[in-house]
Amino acid sequence: MQLMQLANFLLYNLLQSRISFITIFHCWQQNESGQTLQLAQQIHNSPQLIFHQFVHLNQWKWEHLEQRFLDHQQPTLAIYVDLQCERASRTQLYNQHYHWLLHDSLYDFSFYNFFAPFNISVDADVSYVKQQVLDNTGDIIYALYDVYSNGKHIGGQLNITGDYELYCNTTSCQLNRYLSSLHLRTKYRQREQLRDVVLRVATVVTARPLNWPGKVLLNFLSQDNETHIDVIARFGFQITILLKDMLQCDMNFTFTDRWSSSDVIGGSVGAVVNQMADIASAPALATEGRLRYLSVITETGYFRSVCLFRTPRNAGIRGDVFLQPFSSLVWYSFAVVLLLIGLLLYLIFYLECMRMQPRWRLNAVPSLLTTCLISFGAACSQSSALIPRSTGGRLTYFVLFLISFIMYNYYTSVVVSSLLSSPVKSQIKTMQQLAESSLEVGLEPITFTKSYLNYSSRPEIHLFKKRKVETQSKNTELWLPVEKGILRVRDRPGYVFVFDASSGYAYVEQYYTQQEICDLNEILFRPELVVYTQLHQNSSYKELIRLKLLRVLETGVYRKHRNLWARTKLHCYSQNFVITVGMEYVAPLFFMLICGYILVLLLLLLELAWQRYVRRPR
Repeated sequence: MQLMQLANFLLYNLLQSRISFITIFHCWQQNESGQTLQLAQQIHNSPQLIFHQFVHLNQWKWEHLEQRFLDHQQPTLAIYVDLQCERASRTQLYNQHYHWLLHDSLYDFSFYNFFAPFNISVDADVSYVKQQVLDNTGDIIYALYDVYSNGKHIGGQLNITGDYELYCNTTSCQLNRYLSSLHLRTKYRQREQLRDVVLRVATVVTARPLNWPGKVLLNFLSQDNETHIDVIARFGFQITILLKDMLQCDMNFTFTDRWSSSDVIGGSVGAVVNQMADIASAPALATEGRLRYLSVITETGYFRSVCLFRTPRNAGIRGDVFLQPFSSLVWYSFAVVLLLIGLLLYLIFYLECMRMQPRWRLNAVPSLLTTCLISFGAACSQSSALIPRSTGGRLTYFVLFLISFIMYNYYTSVVVSSLLSSPVKSQIKTMQQLAESSLEVGLEPITFTKSYLNYSSRPEIHLFKKRKVETQSKNTELWLPVEKGILRVRDRPGYVFVFDASSGYAYVEQYYTQQEICDLNEILFRPELVVYTQLHQNSSYKELIRLKLLRVLETGVYRKHRNLWARTKLHCYSQNFVITVGMEYVAPLFFMLICGYILVLLLLLLELAWQRYVRRPR
């Protein structure tokens, strides 16, 4: 064997592939040991540091070969196998983690017939090397062929495509010619079509019986009407159909009514974990248990569970809205200014009565209470019957009304805008507050909600379950269909319904007016979660499907489908209707008015009693 030419060929291939680790499986004779050392020396003297290992296949037990030599921590390990060692080809792992060089130094070896029964996966990096020795010089021409299969277990056939030829002598290797246009394409560009396979797809359907004919279920999943029914499953199925068109393959759909019975057992997730299915049509949550067996490919959707309710009628009196425009310091400062101006007006009226000519002055000096009342009335945009006659007094009046005008307009604009901007909202903002409230609760009967109530580690969810769910264990209307629950929220303010936002928001938009939508309060039942398309960790289609789904994402097709199927927010257009100010705002004003009348009545009775006491006979 011309090992020097082989060494140059291996170095050329490793440098082109940017790989620094190689294991050489051989069955060379003992008389060739000197040439083996020359091969090792040639690799050692290469311009790039290459870690290499020689393994004589006849000296090891085959059942431990993978654990002994192929278990590695590097991104890619190059493996050279001499096909003269017949048993070597039966123990290989053909996937993306190994860069295989299958060297054929036999002239009568049928590579296709020998490897056709084996599953060389679509992501495999396998090169079949065929040599031709030149008789006149002893140099060698190596021809490389790209080898892969789309999946032998699902109908894929072995594909062999010529790549290029290398001319190697004892000193170096040079590119002789290209055998095809393969060098112009990336690996997955060459293998992007799976026309000869039938992918096994685990398909989730929760809104229709599984005993329906398969064509009827596929028709239901393919439709784009009634997008609030079985949203996540149908949205994932639409993306799967896009994937089918891009891969140009067939698909065999197996229907199930759930994602999983437990974390990784049963349903579509269990089928992928057990490798009974190549992919699941419906995206799933990436839990810690699932990530031990599955790999996340791309983000495919969102899961959002909310608690929705209208503001209860007894939401509480909101008298603070009339004090919110100004801080406490501003209110106190304004009161002090009005009091000082009241004192100043009293002094002005007193001086005018004492010093001015009789025809200019008032007949009597107003009391201090009267001048303070004038100052307060100016703050409320009220005029006064008493007007100072002096220039200084009128200037004081001007300053008083100017300050009052500015304060009054700012105050009224803030109050009016706050009252008419949106209806009053409940003070219940968290699950803890909801659990401690007296509001009645209903839930949509979906697996996610029931599992979360049982397995969540959040203390507020435990409290919510104890106070709102367990206390209604005999209530037949605790678990309601989403449509009925949404209608009950509309008709009974204060009733709380827990549901999946992607399905329930459609009913809200259908049955609610804009004013009722703006009156809604929303609490996240659980943190918003992302669902992913997931494949088995050992799946050979991971990178190919990831590239296809990223293509769907970057072209905007994913956004188009998401806008159709996924609803994550309710829009409140408060400008389209007149918001009625309720008693929760007006009640404090009536309360102040009643208290004022009561105080006036008490003062009147006190004055009458005092007058009667003064006039009684002595």
